[in-house]
Amino acid sequence: MSSTQTQVVRLFDRINAGAAWLARWAVLLMLAIGIWNVIGRYLGSAIGINLSSNGLIEAQWYLFDLIFLLGLGWTLQKGGHVRVDVLQSRWSERRRNRQELKGLLVLLLPFAFGVMAIAIAPALRAWSIGELSPDPGGLPRTWVKTLIPLGFLLLGLQGVAEALRLRMALQKGETDPATDGQHQGGPAL
Repeated sequence: MSSTQTQVVRLFDRINAGAAWLARWAVLLMLAIGIWNVIGRYLGSAIGINLSSNGLIEAQWYLFDLIFLLGLGWTLQKGGHVRVDVLQSRWSERRRNRQELKGLLVLLLPFAFGVMAIAIAPALRAWSIGELSPDPGGLPRTWVKTLIPLGFLLLGLQGVAEALRLRMALQKGETDPATDGQHQGGPAL
């Protein structure tokens, strides 16, 4: 793999690893808020004080969105997305790599960048009007709407990194040690 391509692959891998790190911490925060919402609901009923709120309930699903959307690219990097393993198990490594590359170029990349492009306008609109939750005490909707194009951008960037890996593996017929250590999933390169 050329030096520039190797740098691009490593950059996209690091960006998605950073997003996954943030998503992991969001899981803990989401669980803590969820536990508090349950405890607060029952304890609040017992003592006659509302200890939960719409904002806390919405924070839970905002964090779930963050976990899901920021984890898309990282899941691809680690080979966690669905594949047709029944067919792929019978194919040679070269054929698996060719089919994986075709799938990335024809299906994943157009879908990821298409969703990103479609989701940008609603996110910008939410920011321009300062969109808020319709529920009393709810949270702003701007951040959660921004996560949609961001998540699909991260997925698309990781798709580019995977396509570059596969392309170079097909050209060389072997793994590229410069990027193989960064990649721990997907096709066996």
